[in-house]
Amino acid sequence: MHFSELEEDFLLELFNIGVGKASDSLSKMVHQEIILSVPHIEMISIDQLADVVGKDQNISCVSQKITGRFDADSLLLFPKNASLQIVQLMLGQQFTAETIKELHQEAFSEVGNIVLNACIGSLSRMIDESFDIALPSFDQGRAEAILNVKEHGDEAVLFIKINLRLSESDVEGFLAFILSSSSLDKLQLLLKSLVSEL
Repeated sequence: MHFSELEEDFLLELFNIGVGKASDSLSKMVHQEIILSVPHIEMISIDQLADVVGKDQNISCVSQKITGRFDADSLLLFPKNASLQIVQLMLGQQFTAETIKELHQEAFSEVGNIVLNACIGSLSRMIDESFDIALPSFDQGRAEAILNVKEHGDEAVLFIKINLRLSESDVEGFLAFILSSSSLDKLQLLLKSLVSEL
């Protein structure tokens, strides 16, 4: 990774604030406090990313592409059973397990849309840059299939990870932002400009 220490600290603080806004939105939906980890940043391959996500477990993922000064894929990822619990908490106990399964994709997509937009919106305001945000996309299955490891396994990406844990439930997932090498160069130019203004 070719960020300076100051650039990396600044980037992590931006995401820390952005994810704080996102967790506030999720907290209101599930009626529980959301406990956040410290943001973690590293350069890894898509294949390694699949290992981090959990290659062998069934996951639910809502993703949104953002384009602008730099491009990124933003993802909200939870194990499938955990995402069903989130939908149950959001909709209420009056719904049966069967109904929750039927509403799962639509409801979890809406969760992802609100959470990711809260984070991206906060980032956008802090760096005074606008982004085009694609409609949310829902995927469910093994991480290696969702991340398309067969086609992009060796591709290096910037991976920013923040764990999300519901305070009163055994539910944990994470937010991730993935940037290609070309977007990484654009991001670094932006960070240099922002850091120089401090």
